[in-house]
Amino acid sequence: MSTINDIKKIDEKTIITIGNFDGLHKGHQELIKRSVSCAKNNNLKSVVFTFSNHPLNFFRPNSIKNIITNKEKINILKSFGVDIIINIVFNEDMTKISSYDFVEKTLVEKLNAKKIVVGHDFTFGRNKEGDVKTLIDLSKKFNFEVDVIEEINILKRRISSTYIRELIKDGYVDKINDYLGRNYNVSGKVIHARKIGRTIGFPTANMLVDESILIPKNGIYATKVFIKDKEFIGATNIGFNPTVNGKNLSIETNILDFDEDIYGEIIKIEFLERIRDEKKFSGIDELKKQLKKDVNFIRNKYIENIF
Repeated sequence: MSTINDIKKIDEKTIITIGNFDGLHKGHQELIKRSVSCAKNNNLKSVVFTFSNHPLNFFRPNSIKNIITNKEKINILKSFGVDIIINIVFNEDMTKISSYDFVEKTLVEKLNAKKIVVGHDFTFGRNKEGDVKTLIDLSKKFNFEVDVIEEINILKRRISSTYIRELIKDGYVDKINDYLGRNYNVSGKVIHARKIGRTIGFPTANMLVDESILIPKNGIYATKVFIKDKEFIGATNIGFNPTVNGKNLSIETNILDFDEDIYGEIIKIEFLERIRDEKKFSGIDELKKQLKKDVNFIRNKYIENIF
């Protein structure tokens, strides 16, 4: 398996899947699996052609937050057994190439495409001038096959990155696994903060998260916490800590049954469910009582399995 950051000549015959794969949800996964399976059965190399940045952010910088980091996307693609990942920057050159030239110069001449697998709503070329029909028409001229995957519905809902993004924004993290095939997660370095949680008996790991990643709605969440390949359960607060006059958004996790110095470590949290809204309490004592309730609920459900 190889990952390349430009478009190089491939001598071996290939089957190619193309897309931004925003979030790599189950619909995207079906495309990848179909390509890999076909490649193995027909002596082809499976190629995923994707972008290291979201194309919408090229046209409108910072207009959309990512569901997945580029590194995580590459790792997931590797896990599916893809032979070659072409992971390029979506730039001005990509906006200028015609659909015809993209097929002829890139897919056929450079990438040696013998089959292309795309979703039903696939578009390509400048101003999205090319679509599935365009691709099928050109396949006849350049002698390759096209496999179109129709929309996939789960729980009577079409899988889409837009819908998954809405679930994250609204805090419905317990529903995301149905569409992503995994829990929504964020990673970041544990940093020093005000340390108020430690003074009231609820020490927290405060995370510095990549600003390009979409953060769930403010509130208290049950989470899985991964530290140096070890897994814990946590109570994660996303918000401004209004009871103690916090001014900046923070992501901080009280890691249950854990008491080690992890400042500077990179940790990952997976969101299991949203417990409640963040709120301003009358004082520290009321805050402590609520935090105890939150932790007990999470412990009982996810560690002791009482519920």
